Amino acid sequence: MDQVKASSPHRRERAVNRRVQGDLGEFSAMEWLAAKGALVWIPLGHSPDVDLIADFGSRLIRVQVKTCTYRPAVAEDRWHVGIATNGGNQSWNRATKVFDRGSVDYLFVLVGDGRRWFIPSGAVEAARALALGGRKYSEFEIEHGSAIDSLIHPKDNVNKLGDPVPGECQSGQMEQTVNLPAMPTQVRILPPPLPATAQILLRPKRQATIPLRPCEEAGLIPGDRLRVQAVGPGRIVFERIERQPV
Repeated sequence: MDQVKASSPHRRERAVNRRVQGDLGEFSAMEWLAAKGALVWIPLGHSPDVDLIADFGSRLIRVQVKTCTYRPAVAEDRWHVGIATNGGNQSWNRATKVFDRGSVDYLFVLVGDGRRWFIPSGAVEAARALALGGRKYSEFEIEHGSAIDSLIHPKDNVNKLGDPVPGECQSGQMEQTVNLPAMPTQVRILPPPLPATAQILLRPKRQATIPLRPCEEAGLIPGDRLRVQAVGPGRIVFERIERQPV
């Protein structure tokens, strides 16, 4: 759950430590996995690779969770996510453990603005860091979660109540909201996510976004008209309607 350390001299002040930042990432992963129908387990004790285990009944999925709030000034649309682990603060012997694709099944990433990715470990092409937010790995991006950047590097304490009116005595908790997020150890949660190249989110109005890679492989471009046919329970085929010559 470590992020790449910024080399910029303009390092932002942190409001919470990296352990808390990592917890926020795990809560976000639990919430998303729960929405997919899994029972989520947290390993007992320290695990260098697996942060969560998602139980889908017939299958267990090992999930590693990473968070990131760093974007370089030269590419503010990219998030630089560290996926290597440097160990504990006191026991670290300067040996870095790089990402091991064989030790987990999926990599879950939450970044500062709430964007999230669920990447099969076999599709991860790096061992130390990823640049997310562009075309690469775009087919593995999932629904947005809650933004964490303002919690990690707040300009103002968004949970703090406003300054009291002169002569007024305020009551309650002044430094944070009363109802803090729940911290579940297991959550009842649908079958495992589909292969990433086929993942489509069907929205309430039956609108869907087709991932970029399948469109490119099928030669589809914006403006194409598609014929949609059902070919069995849970299966739909999209076929391009050829343009008529003018």
